Amino acid sequence: MLRKKQRRVSKNDWLVTAIDMLENDGIEKVNIERLARKLGISKSGFYWHFKNKKELYQQLLDYWSHEYTEVVIGNTQHSDDNTIQKLNNVMEMIEQYDLTKYDLAIANWAKNDPQAEAAVEIVYKKRLAYVGSIFAELGLDADETEMRTRLFVCYHSWEKTMYKDLDPEKRAQLRKRRLALFTKE
Repeated sequence: MLRKKQRRVSKNDWLVTAIDMLENDGIEKVNIERLARKLGISKSGFYWHFKNKKELYQQLLDYWSHEYTEVVIGNTQHSDDNTIQKLNNVMEMIEQYDLTKYDLAIANWAKNDPQAEAAVEIVYKKRLAYVGSIFAELGLDADETEMRTRLFVCYHSWEKTMYKDLDPEKRAQLRKRRLALFTKE
């Protein structure tokens, strides 16, 4: 009897499917059976990449941290740009790649899970430190740098969640005005 060849599913496929499921259904619904069904494979494929659901959850948090924060922080492409251009690049990357897409789902998860809560805390510390280092280049005092950093991170973390109705042209106009406001001395 011929066995049907099962398609290969990468670890990244599992993580992308899991984070989408998290966003749509909450962490309670992210389980091996549902993921396998969604990917169209048997659940045994899961164990090629993860020991168990707990490891999946940890790697999901790591994936979110890397793909939605560290890619911006580690981007050296614009490291020689001036401060205003660096901030603009960060704003454009956040918007273009929808880098805050999963923040609300992760924050909801973190309300009831210490592991997720710790990951959220680390990610926000990284975001604040990175943006704060850019604002520090403006030569502002520590209090002013901290205030602008916190406003920047807060706004850009929640803009798409709160203002879904903005069209791309209006977003671009507001981004330009925010940049001027944030960098005004």
